[in-house]
Amino acid sequence: MGGNGSFFSGITNFEDGRTYKTILSIGDNIKILETKNPHNSLKLPEESHTPNRTYATFYRNGKGLKEIAEYGPDGKRINSIHLQDHKGLGPHWHPWKDGGQVENAAYDLTDRMKSIINKIINVKK
Repeated sequence: MGGNGSFFSGITNFEDGRTYKTILSIGDNIKILETKNPHNSLKLPEESHTPNRTYATFYRNGKGLKEIAEYGPDGKRINSIHLQDHKGLGPHWHPWKDGGQVENAAYDLTDRMKSIINKIINVKK
């Protein structure tokens, strides 16, 4: 689990090259991550070693689910789901394309996304 192209460079093939650690697995595909260094940002990786993976992070202060990201068949992020309100959007999601978030694009959560959120929240309790 690396970011910014580290998957393709091979740096994350070894544990020392990884920034994140899995603290909880939900089924085969949803992984709850935290950074190995508690001083690093909780921003999720841009790429995944595992195609079609879902990663999530919780706030360090225990105040709930921070972000969920889904990854496509090529291991690149396809969206980010945000639960905290910013810019008056409430819970929403942003599409990703070509390694970055699509500008000025935010959408209401789908029923499938709400189901993923509930699955994560209910297991974490």
